[in-house]
Amino acid sequence: MGRYPSFTPLAAPLLTIWSLIGHAAMPWLRRHARKRLQQGRENRTRLPERFARAGMPRPSHDGPLLWVHAASVGESRCILPVVSQLLADSPKLTILMTTATLTGGETVAAHPASHTGRLIHQLIPYDAPHLLERFMAYWQPIGLVLTESELWPGLLCLSRQKKLPVMLLNARLSPRSAARWRWASPLLRHLLEACHWIMPRSMDDAQAFARFGIGPLLPPADLKEDSPPLPFDASEAVTLRRQLGERSIFVAASTHPGEEEIIIAAARQAKKERPDLLTVIIPRHPERGKELAQTHQAPCRSKGQVPGGGDDVWIIDTLGEVGLFFQLAERVFIGNSLVPPGGGHNPLESLHFRRPTAIGPYMQNWTALCARHAGSLHPVEHQEALARWLKARHLPSPRPPQQNQAGRQAIRLIKDTILTKKSF
Repeated sequence: MGRYPSFTPLAAPLLTIWSLIGHAAMPWLRRHARKRLQQGRENRTRLPERFARAGMPRPSHDGPLLWVHAASVGESRCILPVVSQLLADSPKLTILMTTATLTGGETVAAHPASHTGRLIHQLIPYDAPHLLERFMAYWQPIGLVLTESELWPGLLCLSRQKKLPVMLLNARLSPRSAARWRWASPLLRHLLEACHWIMPRSMDDAQAFARFGIGPLLPPADLKEDSPPLPFDASEAVTLRRQLGERSIFVAASTHPGEEEIIIAAARQAKKERPDLLTVIIPRHPERGKELAQTHQAPCRSKGQVPGGGDDVWIIDTLGEVGLFFQLAERVFIGNSLVPPGGGHNPLESLHFRRPTAIGPYMQNWTALCARHAGSLHPVEHQEALARWLKARHLPSPRPPQQNQAGRQAIRLIKDTILTKKSF
């Protein structure tokens, strides 16, 4: 664990080429940012962060700063327990956490350490080396922890040039990604030489990396299997249960476009036999909530609306309340799995609450995990199968998943790596 990635001649041409592309792409990136702003996917006050203009000052103390990057909500949730323990173990450490999405940032901002100044959130800049150069010069991180498949050429090449230790947790290389990289495997190998070590998410991912000749690979460990249950407001759960009465609550979590129509149609089929059924839709991207509420003539949580006796669908477009509705749920469906290309989301989040959980046929991002927990997950191939599952009045409660030691292992590895550069 003591070696740092060597700088090979290929890295300089790659960085030069990507820098030229980055400069040439700036007009397009500005248009792209404005379009995302119009779509509600960016915040005007935070848009400069996409161009490496810091949204807050760097800590004034001389303690070390570790950079952690997570794409969005799911990745942030799985890495935050590691962040918490690193901060607890190292009082002088500050962690800068970047995300690619606003919702990921709001997940970070809800963490208690964000209010102490020891956990700072920024939106990650676009992958143009001149922007990243400005970002790194400002924040001066001593190491970079990446999660899953956040493998950006500019970021990796620049980190390698600067000899910044890069660590890849929950490393994922899906069959689709592997097929795309097959024709550029030397490039992938050179990019990932920036990594001091790679901890694959599963044995399948480890084998996929190994087939490309990528290393050093550590034993597979999935941080998402080590995550604690989602938090929820217990008093709000009591209030909502009182408001909803004895209705049976079916939660469809992290849904994507094309799924809601199928889910609602299946639920309405089941409602003919279970008239008390209330379907709660939690879209993966909350900004879709108002449109969904309008389309399906449903009350919307962000507007403070609560379903009445005549409502059979409720749209939850607020942040940080998935755990609350898992607590209230009788059963759960995991979204992004019912229509292609899908890929699925983390089914352990509902299993932690011991809720009967259904998944669609497109859970390819979670193949190994679903296989390990097959006895607790109910596959539904289409609308009719989902309707049949919803009609069943009594379903056994699954066992809660057992935590592994992935988080503890990740903490030790991160410390071993950055302590060799600068003690804290």
